[in-house]
Amino acid sequence: MLVLLWWGLWWSQTVVAELTLDKRQPRPLYAEYAPADGSLLTISYKYLTSTRILTLHKYDEDFQHEWSQDLFDQSSGEELLNLAVVENQVWVFTQRTDGEKRFIYGYKTDLKGNVLLRQKLLFTAEPVARSARAELTYAPNRKYACLSLALRMPSDSSDRIRFFLIGPDTAFTGDWVLPFKERDIEVRRAIQPSHEGQLFAIGTVRVPDSPFPQYYLLRYIPEEKLTLTVPLEVEGVYLIEPLLRIEKGGGARIAAFYSLKRGSSQVQGLVFARVESSGFFLSNVQKTPLPTEILQRFLSERQIARGRGIPDLYLDHLIPRSDGGALLIGEQFYITTTTLRDFYGFWYTQETYHFEDIVVFSVDSLGNLEWFRVISKSQTGTTDTELSYNLLVGASRVYFFYRSYTRGMGTQVFVVSLTEQGLVSAPRPFIQNFRSGDVFYRKLTRQLTNTEGLIAYSRERTGQFVFARLELE
Repeated sequence: MLVLLWWGLWWSQTVVAELTLDKRQPRPLYAEYAPADGSLLTISYKYLTSTRILTLHKYDEDFQHEWSQDLFDQSSGEELLNLAVVENQVWVFTQRTDGEKRFIYGYKTDLKGNVLLRQKLLFTAEPVARSARAELTYAPNRKYACLSLALRMPSDSSDRIRFFLIGPDTAFTGDWVLPFKERDIEVRRAIQPSHEGQLFAIGTVRVPDSPFPQYYLLRYIPEEKLTLTVPLEVEGVYLIEPLLRIEKGGGARIAAFYSLKRGSSQVQGLVFARVESSGFFLSNVQKTPLPTEILQRFLSERQIARGRGIPDLYLDHLIPRSDGGALLIGEQFYITTTTLRDFYGFWYTQETYHFEDIVVFSVDSLGNLEWFRVISKSQTGTTDTELSYNLLVGASRVYFFYRSYTRGMGTQVFVVSLTEQGLVSAPRPFIQNFRSGDVFYRKLTRQLTNTEGLIAYSRERTGQFVFARLELE
């Protein structure tokens, strides 16, 4: 193992530590940060040529290796689900599937590598569709983590989600029984724990005498087994996939793009609102039409005159600011299908993923639009493995990382920074000597602290896997 600690400027970010695994070492499958001591936890196969034994590794804040611990053998049908770190607790989740029955297990260690639980059955879920995924989410302060799995219920039964909630002094399994029947509700985003260990979710609910569902925010108080609901309905507009940011005390901020036509996904404006903890109701609703300047970037004058909105634009992030305002960040995404004929004369269809421009809106504490910016990019591929973008948030800038091809520069991982005042930098190559065969592990990008982040990539030529810890402005 080669570990380098160095100080080098990578255009506005300082690399304060770098961990390089050589080609003989297995690649990390998951990685998590431990705020308690600033360390990095990873899990990988024990051997490069075997997928049986999974091993947990810990590196200190300078990426020096501290310990490794073998956890379990996958040969019994048990498979890795995820890795979570909450304060001094390290949890590795696995699952075993038997028909429509799912067994969820937990392995727990402390930050010193002591195994506290091994193959502990956390819960059994039945029936569960094979396509159903167990989702892991954190509270905004990372004091809680929640692993959840939706059960498949009869259509006339109450819908429910089975969860395992980890907190500073607790870890327990529960059932969130939603106050809607299975056929009437669809949870649109994974449930999230709050600062206090309550659970939040956004779902669409079918309402009587309407072919279109309505968005609801749901809040679950585990100790009371109580669900609170509030319809996310704004007069005169129709929300498109609202986004949630949980606040301390049980309140939340809601952001969404909107359309003027029910059932349409053409974006014509944005909504910013609050849900008050006391009484759990929607307040401070601000709706803002998109400025003509941004419509002109995506639409013709004739389309604008006809009232069209921006197609295929989806909201990804709601980033709060210290002054009470927020950045709302979205990306244009769509899929095209092409019918092709192979060498032998057989016809087949091929899907192509398109990830286009990133759009950033800045709103004040009341939801009034201050400015917007567009970060131009174009990414296409038959898989979405390395497409789209990820971001890190510094004290005064937001950094966008994405892999793309640019004429004259080839395939690179680019970074674009955005200041609080809306100043956008030109895209610049971020990883030195990056080649087209190298891999950027976008999903391993991590926000470590308010001033540090983590990225990961591998080199095809040398077979090395690299974690880089960045200091952010």
